Amino acid sequence: MKKTLITISKIILGILSIILPFIIIVYILTNFIRIYNYDQLKWIALLICTLGFYISGLINRKTSLKLIPFLYISLLIFIPMRCFYFPLIYFLILFATISLLLTRKEFNKKVKLASIIIMSGLFIYFLFSQPLIIQQGKVKKIDQYGELINGKTIWNFTKKRSNLLPESIFLDSESKPFDLETLKNKTLYISFWATWCGPCRAEKPELEKLKAHFKNNSDIVFIDISVNEIEEDWKKYIEHNKPSGIQLISKDYAKTRNLFNLSGIPAHLVVNKKGEFGNARAIESAYSLLSDSIHLNKFINRKLPKKTNSFNIENYRRVKYVELDSTNTVYYATNEKNRLLATQLNDYVDTMRKEQKPKFINLLIKKHPMQDKDSIIYKVIFDRSDVEIIKENQTSE
Repeated sequence: MKKTLITISKIILGILSIILPFIIIVYILTNFIRIYNYDQLKWIALLICTLGFYISGLINRKTSLKLIPFLYISLLIFIPMRCFYFPLIYFLILFATISLLLTRKEFNKKVKLASIIIMSGLFIYFLFSQPLIIQQGKVKKIDQYGELINGKTIWNFTKKRSNLLPESIFLDSESKPFDLETLKNKTLYISFWATWCGPCRAEKPELEKLKAHFKNNSDIVFIDISVNEIEEDWKKYIEHNKPSGIQLISKDYAKTRNLFNLSGIPAHLVVNKKGEFGNARAIESAYSLLSDSIHLNKFINRKLPKKTNSFNIENYRRVKYVELDSTNTVYYATNEKNRLLATQLNDYVDTMRKEQKPKFINLLIKKHPMQDKDSIIYKVIFDRSDVEIIKENQTSE
């Protein structure tokens, strides 16, 4: 009885042992090395699998071979890691098997050596098959194409990724398959989301405004694709909220994320009539992209002029205002002759006016505006201060 309990304990400990390298590796990558989108790199999942199953094998090196298959339950950890998809799961099983094999006395040195060579070769292949980019700084900075600005590329041996919409079939609310290929020669705006995603739900009103703006344009199709694992939650949401556009669900988030190169949700893609797509991170940018096919094509093919962080105070005029609650970049518009401050700016100002001793804030308003529908938008940069002067040494927007 005692021997049985010890064996069961080792099996359970072996199953849990994969959590240790997972925690250590993720902690190091998050806080020290900061590999960009590490959760999308296959070799990291394989490294966690190898270390975890090797530790598990050491714990159970004297356990009967008949019981060793129970250790493969550990692979379920790769489901929340979004790595449990075809064909990566086959390689995870292979690496787990070799790692366990290396700890067993039943196999001779030649078999172990051959296994190490096979595993090393495959690991090197996966290591260099995807770009390795190190994020510089704690805050991730993304450009207009959804690419990392503050990153250093260590290597990138991959060919330029095709921006053609991949073959993929989703399900509609009646569980019928829906192929995006049926929307050829249409301009698409695809949003990936989930009911459990707070930021996704928060931006839904803004997304519905965008859809309403283009509702009379039959050439533009809006598609919301949920990645909910529980289909019933998704159906309840769309039944209760009745969002406009085509509502679909993905049955394999990991595969969808890999196909569409998603770093997370919410995510938005714009697709031109040729079936080429680009990552449009901000909903606000969709108005100009969907309104002008030439602008859309340039964006998708990365031919728009790069945004810079250069700052020239000569391009701004100075304004003094009471201090706001936080330091942000805000906008205000002029519609015909009536100047309108952004709602959030008005709210802050009204709040501060009620205070007995309001502080001041220095505003820099860009002289050259940008056009948005029937409004002219001026960018505003503001800086907190106890005095009513604008700092001359600002260097970035």
